[in-house]
Amino acid sequence: MSAFEKRLIVCPQDKGGVGKSFIAALLFDFLSEQGVRLKTFDLDHANSTFNRLVPEAEFIDTDVDLDKLAELDRIVRPLGADEADTVLVDTRAAGGEKLRYYLDDVRLPKLQDELGLRLVFVVIATDDKDANSQLAELIDAYGGTVGWLVMKNLRDSTHLALYEQSNSKRRLVEIGAIEVDVPPLAEVTRNALQRANLTVGRGRTAEALHLLDRSRCVRYHERMAAEFSKARDLLGV
Repeated sequence: MSAFEKRLIVCPQDKGGVGKSFIAALLFDFLSEQGVRLKTFDLDHANSTFNRLVPEAEFIDTDVDLDKLAELDRIVRPLGADEADTVLVDTRAAGGEKLRYYLDDVRLPKLQDELGLRLVFVVIATDDKDANSQLAELIDAYGGTVGWLVMKNLRDSTHLALYEQSNSKRRLVEIGAIEVDVPPLAEVTRNALQRANLTVGRGRTAEALHLLDRSRCVRYHERMAAEFSKARDLLGV
């Protein structure tokens, strides 16, 4: 077990369309089922996908000037006030830059010991060149000062050749990153979950879904639980 009892889990990438909100919802399902005292936030003012899937997620508008980003103190305070053991934050496409500005402005990576929390970066690995380039920049900026959970999005391919052969992969391994596979979920079930505003975990028993979709959700949830179990210590479970 890590010396840190609290977790602040964020996705600092800017690249859109890589599945950040879906993966945040999968993390929500896993952490909730593990009995973690969880607080969630959605920073996506454009779509609020995470908030639609997880209605208890509080919205914070980051489409503001930099001097107003102190509102993001709300993602840290529940940990200090003992309202939660873990805070999970979903960001919008192109929203990672402002989140990183905030983290650097308050020097949060340097304050982890004093705050008694572990800052965990959830990053999405794909075979998109821009996404891999952004990942390299994040590693340059933060290195081993934060924990890293690498979500390998296998939606379009069973093997991420560009990522697997990249310098970023090598460096992440060196700093102790945990890799988790995210297998594809049938498109028909993904769409059904979106229409019903449900996470995979909640879709297992939702009458709004067809029995076949519920069955796929059961199997997928079990697969993801097994994958996330690789990162139990990192996630504070």
